[in-house]
Amino acid sequence: MSIPTTIRALKTVPGTNNVEVGEVALDQNLGPDDVLSRTLAVGLNPTDWKHSVGGLWGPEKQTVVGCDSVGEVVKVGSNVTHVAKGDRVFGFVFGTSDPTNGSYAEYTRFNKAVVAKIPASMSAVEGASFPIPHLTAVQALYLRLNLARPSSPSTEGKIVLVSGGATAVGHHAIQLAKLSGYKVFATASPANHATVLALGASAVFNYRDADVVAQIKAAAGKEGVSYAVDAVAEQGTTDLCIDAMGSNGGKVVTTLPVSDETSSRRSDVSVEFTLVYTELGYPLTFAKVLNFPAIPADNAGAYEWVSKELPSLLAGWETSKNGSPLYKAQKLRVCEGGLDRIVEGLEIMKAGSYAAEKLVYSLE
Repeated sequence: MSIPTTIRALKTVPGTNNVEVGEVALDQNLGPDDVLSRTLAVGLNPTDWKHSVGGLWGPEKQTVVGCDSVGEVVKVGSNVTHVAKGDRVFGFVFGTSDPTNGSYAEYTRFNKAVVAKIPASMSAVEGASFPIPHLTAVQALYLRLNLARPSSPSTEGKIVLVSGGATAVGHHAIQLAKLSGYKVFATASPANHATVLALGASAVFNYRDADVVAQIKAAAGKEGVSYAVDAVAEQGTTDLCIDAMGSNGGKVVTTLPVSDETSSRRSDVSVEFTLVYTELGYPLTFAKVLNFPAIPADNAGAYEWVSKELPSLLAGWETSKNGSPLYKAQKLRVCEGGLDRIVEGLEIMKAGSYAAEKLVYSLE
C-alpha cells in the first residue's frame, strides 16, 4: 500500500472553538526516532476536548486534534528497532498542537519512546484506550515516585494511594503499583468500589465521606501511606492525598497543576505535577502558559518501559477474558461513525456524560 501525501484529519477551525474533518499534508520524511502508522482506532482523553472544542489551546491556528491511537506501522526511522513495518502499535502525540500531525487522522507520526506493539489478540479499540492513561501512570509511578518495577517488585509493603481509582489513569496506576509489589489504596465513588478492588486495590474509600482521611489513616496503620498519585487533582483531591499521608511524610504526584497553597500544605509531603507529553523528548508549552524543557530522562524512561517492561504484562491477552493474566482492560464505550463523528465524543466528554469508561472510535 502506497503512503499518501494528503490525508483526512479532524482539525480545529481558526477563529472558533469548532473542529471539522478536512485534508492535511502528510510528511513522509521521518526522523530517526519516528514511527508512521495508518490509524485503526483512536481513544479520547479529557485533554482532547479541552484543547479543541474547549478552546484551551486557542482557536487562532489550525491544528490536528487527538493524542491516542492504534495503527499499523507503515514506516520507521533508522533508530527504531522495537517495532517494525506491519506491526499494530499504540502511541500518543501532543494533540492539537501541530498543523498536520495528530491522532484523529488517517495516519499519525509518533516518537518511538511512546510506541508499543500490541498483542495479536488485542483489538484495536482496546489498544487505543492505553497510550496516555497508561504512560501517565508509568510516568507518575516510575519516573516521578521512582517505585520498583513489576519485573523487580518491592518487598517493603509500602502503601500507594491512588486518588481517582475509577479514572483512566487510576485504572492503570492501581494495577501497576500492585504488580510492583505495593499495597494499593484508592478513592472512588461507591458505584465503582467493586471494580477498583478487582484491579488490585486492598482498600477503596468514598472520597465524598467527611471522614475519608481518618478512614485512610486508620486502614494504613502505623507506617501510613508513603506515596500518592492524584489522577483527579481537582476540587480538593490533592489536599485529601496530602492529609492522608503517614506521619513520615511522602510524595504526591498530580496530573494537573495545583496551587502553591496546596503544594505547601505539609512540609514533609512534596507535591509534583507531571505531564505525560514530556516523554516525547522535546520542549513544549502546555495550555499556553506552562513551559516545559526537553526531559531526555522521561523520553528514555518511556522507551525502556514500552520496549522492555510492557510486553510481559500484555502477554496472553484475550479480549474474551478482559485482558491478560497480569493486566486487565478498561471498560470501553465504542462509539460509531469513525473520524467523521469523533466530535460527538468530544462533546460527550465536555458535558461530563460518561463515567468509569473510555470512549474509543474504530476507523477501520
